[in-house]
Amino acid sequence: MRIRLILIGLLFLSGFSKFSFAQEKEINVYDVREDGRIGIYADNDKPYPQTVTLTLKLKGLRPSKEVPDFIVVPANTKEFRLTSLIIPFERSWQYSFSYIYRFGDANAQHDPKQEYLLPFEEGTSYRLTQGYNGDRTHQGENALDFTMDEGTRIFAARAGKVIRIKEDSNQGCPSRRCNDMGNYLTILHEDGTYADYLHLQFEGVTVELGDKVEAGDPIALSGNTGWSTGPHLHFIVRKTEKDGQVSLPTLFKTSRDKTELLTEGNIYTAIKNP
Repeated sequence: MRIRLILIGLLFLSGFSKFSFAQEKEINVYDVREDGRIGIYADNDKPYPQTVTLTLKLKGLRPSKEVPDFIVVPANTKEFRLTSLIIPFERSWQYSFSYIYRFGDANAQHDPKQEYLLPFEEGTSYRLTQGYNGDRTHQGENALDFTMDEGTRIFAARAGKVIRIKEDSNQGCPSRRCNDMGNYLTILHEDGTYADYLHLQFEGVTVELGDKVEAGDPIALSGNTGWSTGPHLHFIVRKTEKDGQVSLPTLFKTSRDKTELLTEGNIYTAIKNP
């Protein structure tokens, strides 16, 4: 017999510091009384994996096997078993649990030699006005800002799946109060890392959730929404780890024979996808 019990606890950790994403309940963790045991399950109705850290307080019962430091719940999953608790025979017992969850897959591994295309149209050139660990808003963050006019076409820097879109804002300003107003697009890569394209134009995303894109495909229009001092594209690649998200430096193909880390202040010209 399966009887759903009461959810004991919930905590949420956000891994984003300079650009805030709308926070909502993205995963549901619950317990179910079963024959001789209690199952703890997760429902993830989002189109991306999520990482759960489960904390148990047990008296008189035990898990069926050791609970790992974290558990990755796949995208679009119902009744994903996190663990089972074995109920003792003719003995008192009690338990509680809590959890935290993070966007993404903590098993993701990024190849530092992975090549990316510049995220704008072949043959066009833009200045990198703020680079990795910049002296303004990129302190401690591997993010890039390309200054460009609003409405400039943005292209995928790497192949992947579209998993997150916001394009309903037409507001921006040069202060923190506009942080939540920025439009964005997120693409999940094959290795579990993901790229965010930020400050997009109102209704400026040209792909749909779930679409698979190739490197060099058009995906959006640049804008000036959110916390922004002027029109630009903010580009960042991240991976999830046990305790949150980290940003990654990435190599870009800047000519047929050259792949490099970009330097703040330089102008770069996009090349055709090889």
